[in-house]
Amino acid sequence: MINFEIQESPDSNVIAVFKYFQNQIYLGRNSGDLWINDNELFPGHVMLEVMDQNLLIHPMRDVTYFLINGKRATNIRKLKINDRITIGKTTIKIINFEETPQESKKKILDQKLRQLIDESSQRLSVIERLTQLMK
Repeated sequence: MINFEIQESPDSNVIAVFKYFQNQIYLGRNSGDLWINDNELFPGHVMLEVMDQNLLIHPMRDVTYFLINGKRATNIRKLKINDRITIGKTTIKIINFEETPQESKKKILDQKLRQLIDESSQRLSVIERLTQLMK
């Protein structure tokens, strides 16, 4: 889960708090998970990634620098809660983050199938009992 607030941006539509329940999110002008209409951004500008207990920011190709708390950064960096990242004319404040458990699609589907079978079995036994009572 990555929780952040866009505090300043030429794109007034994105000045808000965002919470993503995934370990990687991409931010850019017209590509990724969140599109920010900021002419100084590349189509895909940065990736935020939770890895173990760390939040990392990865600049995408062609990004020469970004700011963390007003200091210039040019490559992957660790972020902390309350850090402010500036990409283009957009400022992002990190609110919170934690690793989101990744479950395989097969495991999730198996769990849902078992749940449906259990629910159907309970309904079926109720119907059978009612049928027997009506005889």
